[in-house]
Amino acid sequence: MEKKRRLSGFVAWNVLCSVIMTSSVALDSQAASQSEQPIKYELKLEGEDIRLLVLQSGNEKQTFEEPGKSIMLEPGTYKISQLLLKSGLVHFPSRGGTPLGPIQVGPDEPAFLKAGGPLEQRIIVQRKGQLLTMDYRLVGAAGEGYRFERVHRPAFTIYKGDKEIASDKFQFG
Repeated sequence: MEKKRRLSGFVAWNVLCSVIMTSSVALDSQAASQSEQPIKYELKLEGEDIRLLVLQSGNEKQTFEEPGKSIMLEPGTYKISQLLLKSGLVHFPSRGGTPLGPIQVGPDEPAFLKAGGPLEQRIIVQRKGQLLTMDYRLVGAAGEGYRFERVHRPAFTIYKGDKEIASDKFQFG
């Protein structure tokens, strides 16, 4: 009987040691995997109606659909590659748009991106002799330019009092 007790105590001791060693290894591997994950910082988005935001850092592009009020990024410098609003308007800095400055994300200070709505329509009218030219610009929260997807050309109408005297559509380009 005494031998059985010693044997069961020995087995219990071995099982307990195995459980402790397995737990220790599991905790070490979990801690190692957590330390391998990069630290991310918040980029706060100031603006409205952003449907798609593509940021580029070096050769790597990151796409955010319906980003909301903030996104989490690894530390670094980012530039906007593409910005699409819910209305279908597009900001392409590489295609002649007003570029938004680089965005620095890191631990030093909070990062902000001001882009998107509210939008403001601007028309610059110039007279050249008897020719009247109008330049239409759609400008976002930070002064960045947006373009239509060429589906609907922006139009204008000129009134004298209640009477329409002229109307036309702007040409793209």
